[in-house]
Amino acid sequence: MGEQDAAHVRAFIDNDVHRPTLGLLYGRRRIGKSTMLVDAVEEHGGFYFEATRVETPVQLDRLGRALGDHLGVGRIALADWEEAVDTLIRLGGSRRIPVVLDEFGHIAEADRSVDSIMSSAFGSAARKRSSSQARVVLCGSAIALMRSLTAGEAPLRGRAGMELIMHPDDYRIAATRLPRPDDLMAALQMYAVIGGVVGYATDMVDFDLPDSLDDIDRWIVGRVLSPAATLHREATTLLAEDQTLSGSGSLLHHSILGAIANGSVTAGSIARVLGKAVSNLAPALGRLIDAGFVVRHEDPIRNQRPTYALDDPYLQFHYAVLEPHGANLRDRNLVDVWADRLRPVFRSQVRGPVFEQQARTWVRRFASDQTLSVRDYVGPSHATAEGKDRGLDVVVAGPGEVPAERVITALGEAKAGETMSGSHLHRLELLRSALGARASDAKLLLFGVSFDSALLSHASSRPDVEIIDLERLYYGS
Repeated sequence: MGEQDAAHVRAFIDNDVHRPTLGLLYGRRRIGKSTMLVDAVEEHGGFYFEATRVETPVQLDRLGRALGDHLGVGRIALADWEEAVDTLIRLGGSRRIPVVLDEFGHIAEADRSVDSIMSSAFGSAARKRSSSQARVVLCGSAIALMRSLTAGEAPLRGRAGMELIMHPDDYRIAATRLPRPDDLMAALQMYAVIGGVVGYATDMVDFDLPDSLDDIDRWIVGRVLSPAATLHREATTLLAEDQTLSGSGSLLHHSILGAIANGSVTAGSIARVLGKAVSNLAPALGRLIDAGFVVRHEDPIRNQRPTYALDDPYLQFHYAVLEPHGANLRDRNLVDVWADRLRPVFRSQVRGPVFEQQARTWVRRFASDQTLSVRDYVGPSHATAEGKDRGLDVVVAGPGEVPAERVITALGEAKAGETMSGSHLHRLELLRSALGARASDAKLLLFGVSFDSALLSHASSRPDVEIIDLERLYYGS
């Protein structure tokens, strides 16, 4: 969890307005939301309640018992959610305190009127009548459901003073969890397997992380590939827990994720793999985007050419490695299966795409203005050179409403599995030339784990070429 997220929550709680306020916090499971909120509750003497998937009367009974324990008065009988919300707000009668309803999606799933009751409780008339300073936070992991609470004409639209979406940590923060954070090759490999989800690096691997690059294979085999590993079925569990993705359409959702992980990254190519029309696929693809499992990359320099990617390295690993090869993991020696079959798949279909996304993250978040002063749009793209359509891992463009008219400020190649050489630089030069006048001043970015000496020597005399090795990727700008 990031310092910025914690700062936003502190600012929401510490706001000195003398009325109850409502905040929303959501994001995928196991990224540290609950830990952050529990810490805030303990610091301020607030109240925390985690909902479960039960019917409303049972939920209200659990909440009444928790409130009674908190106040030291024994179980409080709550007839309905209107009474429950009123009781929760009154907890802040004398001072600012956080009041957290975690896994709010379970509450909303069981009683569809809860958002309307909340809306009424935090409306103008109700707030004028209340002297409470409760800072009520609704927290949830069902991203699509939580987003819908304030979307369009939803009852809570305009009621929330905070709506914070938490994301997994970036690759730099993820590296700090390793026993040896300076082993950047190990950090690169680990990030390609579990990404930046803090729970995947702690509880779900029994706090066992690789202590060096030489330990990576042992760790992957024991902590991810093994059918006994907690992470082994995590992707299936994630989809099953989200009511917008489970049920009768779950097979289609899994199939879309599998198609994307295995290289079908446009709507048309996904549809062809699944044997469906793009129009029939669109609602399911939209649900996966809303739920935070798929990200839509808009092409920075071409009109209406979006591509799709899985929004998490672990999902990429699951659908490219675990899911297609599950049968091989049950009855065979896992060490041999990994070494002979799955490691090459991991390198090409997981580590490669993840490294490309790390390169784009570096451009957006960590490159200095001296390196790239203009970077309004960053993403993957394609260009035609010598009669062939060629992929571009990183394209950086300036402002402009029409992608095809934007000035291109940088082109990048990202390769984690080979030594970068003059041929990679030549390829970028060729593509820069093919893109014409709007790319004439574009910098050429080479991201890699190793570089041959001839390339490094040549690049040192070229102000238009930037070498981004692992040291610069993780620590530099």
